[in-house]
Amino acid sequence: MPYPNITFTSTLPSNLMHWLDDTAKKRKSTKKQIIVEALVQYKVNAKKAEFTAGFKRAAKDPEMLTMAEEGMDDYLNQLKSFL
Repeated sequence: MPYPNITFTSTLPSNLMHWLDDTAKKRKSTKKQIIVEALVQYKVNAKKAEFTAGFKRAAKDPEMLTMAEEGMDDYLNQLKSFL
């Protein structure tokens, strides 16, 4: 179920606002659409960064490495059973 729209009011630096105006005109789009696209992409990038940081932490954890290695061995053995 989609969330309802919420009005958000803020200020932007003038150079960014001019860029937003120009870009919206060139794309025949609205400033809102550009801002929404930018925020969605930011959210995707933030999630990727969060996952990357988690994997980096796990890579430094000896217990996690052992579990991953054992899991890969099990997976490899399962694959071999199908050959």
